[in-house]
Amino acid sequence: MKPERFKVVLVEPEYEVNVGSVARAMANFGFSDLAFVRPRCNPTGPEAVKYSKHAKGILLCAKSYPSLPAATKNCRIVVGTTGVLYRHWDRTFRTPIALQQLKPKLRKAKEGKIALVFGNEGIGLSEKDISSCDFLTTIPASESYPVLNLSHAVAVCLYELSSENRPFYAPAGKKEKEALISAFLRLVARYSASMRNPRKAGVAFRRMVGRAMLAEKECAAILGVVRRCLRELEERGK
Repeated sequence: MKPERFKVVLVEPEYEVNVGSVARAMANFGFSDLAFVRPRCNPTGPEAVKYSKHAKGILLCAKSYPSLPAATKNCRIVVGTTGVLYRHWDRTFRTPIALQQLKPKLRKAKEGKIALVFGNEGIGLSEKDISSCDFLTTIPASESYPVLNLSHAVAVCLYELSSENRPFYAPAGKKEKEALISAFLRLVARYSASMRNPRKAGVAFRRMVGRAMLAEKECAAILGVVRRCLRELEERGK
């Protein structure tokens, strides 16, 4: 899912260090829309700016609101977060779903802003705030200590929700891989007379390329070496 669809909302954050770290995590994963609800610290204070590193701009552009409904007014979906799996209040009972289960549900909403709401470091989200959320999600963690630090929780959520948009490398296309295989088969043909089973070598190489998950640059580098070998053989008249 695209990061620009999300709005990170921090409800009553207490520590500038966490606020700055949240901004940095957002920048790390391509998010930029940050909002505060009744912050208990100065969200643009010296510690916040210090820990935001190169994400200072996210802090300076963030807005503060008097309530969660006001902060999420223009959001189509509001997702609350919690580290407590089973939590009972007087007026509501909500069982959170795992972050991995949340992704396909959000993907169905093809348009509109999605708010990710995080409670403060001490008590998390209030019953009132939980009640105004469409979904409640949690990060599966150790049962002995399931509550993550605020900035860590934000980082994990943003990573999970945006991971499908971040290819680790540019994979080689079919055309590039076929060119590499073709060049290798030409090289095999040059030595086929002295090889026990040249066809087997060609099949093995094709299978290896299919399994290797080659990047564009890797494929180009190998192809360059094979083609150079072919040129030198041609120059020698072999």
